[in-house]
Amino acid sequence: MKLHHLTLSLLLLGIFSHETGLSADSGGIAATTADTAAGQPVDNPFPESIAKGKVRLRLQAVTSGLVAPNWGTALANDPDHLYVGDQNGALWRIDLVTGEKEVFLDLSSRLVSLGLSGADSYDERGFLGFAFHPQFAENGLLYTYTSEPADQSSDFSTIPAGSSPNHRSVIRELQLALASPIQSPAVILSERIVFTVDQPQFNHNGGALNFGPDNMLYIAFGDGGGADDRDGQEFIGGPMIGHGPNGNGQNPANPLGSLLRIDPSGNNSGNGKYGIPSDNPFVGSGTTLAETYAYGFRNPFRFSFDSQTGTLIVADVGQNKIEEVDIVQAGGNYGWGVKEGSFRFDPNGGDAGFITDGTVAGNFIDPVIQYDHDEGTAIIGGFMYRGKTISGLQDRYLFGDVAKTGKGDGRIFYSDGTSILELDLTDRDQPGFWVLGFGQDTDGELYALGNTTGMPFGTTGTVYKLIPNASFDSGFLDIPAVSVALDENTRKVYRARLQVVPNSDPLRLEVISAEELAERLRDDQFTYDQTTGQLILPFVDTSGGSSQVSTYAATLERIPDLPQLTFELKQVTLVK
Repeated sequence: MKLHHLTLSLLLLGIFSHETGLSADSGGIAATTADTAAGQPVDNPFPESIAKGKVRLRLQAVTSGLVAPNWGTALANDPDHLYVGDQNGALWRIDLVTGEKEVFLDLSSRLVSLGLSGADSYDERGFLGFAFHPQFAENGLLYTYTSEPADQSSDFSTIPAGSSPNHRSVIRELQLALASPIQSPAVILSERIVFTVDQPQFNHNGGALNFGPDNMLYIAFGDGGGADDRDGQEFIGGPMIGHGPNGNGQNPANPLGSLLRIDPSGNNSGNGKYGIPSDNPFVGSGTTLAETYAYGFRNPFRFSFDSQTGTLIVADVGQNKIEEVDIVQAGGNYGWGVKEGSFRFDPNGGDAGFITDGTVAGNFIDPVIQYDHDEGTAIIGGFMYRGKTISGLQDRYLFGDVAKTGKGDGRIFYSDGTSILELDLTDRDQPGFWVLGFGQDTDGELYALGNTTGMPFGTTGTVYKLIPNASFDSGFLDIPAVSVALDENTRKVYRARLQVVPNSDPLRLEVISAEELAERLRDDQFTYDQTTGQLILPFVDTSGGSSQVSTYAATLERIPDLPQLTFELKQVTLVK
């Protein structure tokens, strides 16, 4: 029986990770398991704990009242809004200036009934992903990934004759009416199903879809659910089906456990509703689906492209021990279910699978970073940071974990690709919610999405923006965003840099640069009143060249009648 880790799956967004591997010619498990040495079980693969890094930020609530938000993105022609997908079927349009939200699109009527045990219970199905076409401003095309009733045959299925799927995944194209400004709620002019995939169990759906820099649509599918990716094991009162004896992860002849790449404007697919790019790595293969871009994934719930380099980064949720981040290459085999992370995976017959220190022959691509279940339970992929306000996150990948112990204790991490550090939050030790997803706006700034239940019910879903503190280092004070009251009716937002006036006592700082910012970038806690001359800086980080960061609250006042805008420090208090 494998029900002990099913409980973890049900409570923790069972979007568990997988490992990596590379094999452009692999035709399935036979090509990857020869000369395998079983090895011994590994109980504690990474004894060292993940430490908090020097990047100290705040989580600023942008809006609340959502259900279970899991993905956020923006439109180039609508920079003041963030579009956020909610598991219950709502696509929200959120005003980044006011925090007001409205349902841009409601897909809830298309979904299966959520809640594995009825209302207020866990589920991994729902509205799991969406992507605007790169030319949305001209064609109005939107693509969605939804979990829908399996009430008709699907384009792809691993379900044996005489059995039924739990549900099916539907990739749909919607054409929305164009308007300037953007019309909300959206008006659907037309829609069509691109393709459908039967899902054997309720979990491990993947669900992310994104357009790459090549304008092709990439779609992530999990291994079909259950546990350990093998048929016959007991799962929720019956034996698993739809995985075969060797699992879907190592069977690239079907979409499950794979990342697909398609051209939605083409028609050379089997159903004639989309195109298969001629440069896909397995075009012409007799054993691998031509749509396959990479495979060997367990549950690649979230992936993203680096907006600067185009690198494709997948966070793959693990089974019982390892969570991982993969850099995806065309044709790559990332190992699941013969590997979990960089370790050999033993499916262990009818009992819970485990990792060992054994070896698996084959061309697998291992994760760039990985961690074990001492640190979390299900990785949530994010983004490479390419914004301008958080200097400490530049060239870092930000991601998270849904909950360290399954009690709503989500975590947020970042990495340079060699190590993992936990984000240091100014006003709290941990986020304090289930981390369900991340978002990125047109400025490259990032958002954490979550709720306090871990379930696709209720109204505790909240969107938080990652906000930097001011910093003081080597005689320079950098303020990422300050709201300036020019008079009673006029406010503007600026990024400013101040320099210490030499030999000043009390300490004085003069402004050496200032850049006006869009209103959506304001930080209401940092204020300057031009009438009173008071500059309020509630969070200023300083490290003094050490690894220890200290945060202070400071009040400064303008010194009148000086040619350069200059402030004098009046009060400073240690915050953290």
